[in-house]
Amino acid sequence: MHNPKETHLRVVYCIAYIDADYAGSIDNKRSTYVYCSFLGGNLVTWRSNKQNVVTKPSAEVEFRAMALGICEILWLKITLQELKIE
Repeated sequence: MHNPKETHLRVVYCIAYIDADYAGSIDNKRSTYVYCSFLGGNLVTWRSNKQNVVTKPSAEVEFRAMALGICEILWLKITLQELKIE
């Protein structure tokens, strides 16, 4: 964290992908968010969900997607630690 390198950034890109589509549904203008996580280059978890309500700001959709994606990464990290996998 105090001395980030290019290799650190590459690892971050390989762990998870998070995206949100603000008001992307043509029918009801609801937003969709997607996140997936990888382990050793293999897809291990993923989720795609359309929000239940129409949100006003696009930042709300982005923050919600990031929060859920980060929760998934933390869950995966804790699970791997319990299994003694580094």
